[in-house]
Amino acid sequence: MPRQRVPLVATVSCRADSRGEQRPLAVTVGGRRLRVAGILEHAIVTTADPGEPVRDRFTIELEDGALVILERRLPAGEWRVWRIDPA
Repeated sequence: MPRQRVPLVATVSCRADSRGEQRPLAVTVGGRRLRVAGILEHAIVTTADPGEPVRDRFTIELEDGALVILERRLPAGEWRVWRIDPA
């Protein structure tokens, strides 16, 4: 049976860069705060379907080595977190 990925609601601490774009600094899930060790990818996700929200998506590495995807609806939706399981 394939595993289903269930997003978690997380608190993401951010800081604006020189262009005013928010960059994640740390992620808190279940009371545990982990620093962002690196941003591997950043994308603004759109769709051709009218009415679908624009999303801000980051693929990041956390200080414990976990790879996760952070995503939120723009302009100010709550963050969702998906863990990327290693192969």
